[in-house]
Amino acid sequence: VLAYNLRTDAGNRRHRGYLPTSHSAATPGEEQAMHHPNPWRDLVLGAVGGLAGTLAMGCYFTAVRALNKARQRDQERQDEQPSHDTAPVSGPLADIALLGPFYEAGENSTQAVGRWLYRQLTGHDLQSDETKSLLSELVHWSFGTSQGALYGLGRGQQTGLDLSGGLLFGSAVWLLASELAGPGLGFAPGPGAQPASKHALEWGAHLVYGVGVAATMQTLARLLPRSPQTRE
Repeated sequence: VLAYNLRTDAGNRRHRGYLPTSHSAATPGEEQAMHHPNPWRDLVLGAVGGLAGTLAMGCYFTAVRALNKARQRDQERQDEQPSHDTAPVSGPLADIALLGPFYEAGENSTQAVGRWLYRQLTGHDLQSDETKSLLSELVHWSFGTSQGALYGLGRGQQTGLDLSGGLLFGSAVWLLASELAGPGLGFAPGPGAQPASKHALEWGAHLVYGVGVAATMQTLARLLPRSPQTRE
């Protein structure tokens, strides 16, 4: 009697739509078809993640300076030494520029790019320190946002915290952009012109950036689930 009642109750619930029938169960292929990839969504979420990662990178640098002010002052003094056009730079791979150089003494790569863009767009040399700082920030945030968008396109289908992907992504941006592209395009000295501590500092910042991008994007992806396709 109990088994009969259970079967009867299940049948009624299925008839009313509370339980799926066997013919309505979605196959794995149908489940995948119900959630088509949306590259535009992934790109936007990745860009937002890029903003968050860039902010996290800034916090990382602030914390490093607060924890080790003396070492940071020594590093800044070293960065302010004349570039290779006024003083020789020792070490292997000190200059790997295929173009330029376009950087000046005391500049980082984002400052050099901002000043170069200003020169290309206006035909005049940049004189204002305030404008130089503003352009540097624009280059920095624009690059971080655009790289986050690329991460979104490449890893948008991941679920959960993509920690390994974030670490690999941050390391790739550090290696390809900071270590190779910037110096190769003439916007920064070569890797051999910087001490190991400088490379470690930059790598750590990009690891924080990558994890920030991944964590932010995956959090937003959970809060904003994909809209399933309507089944006919």
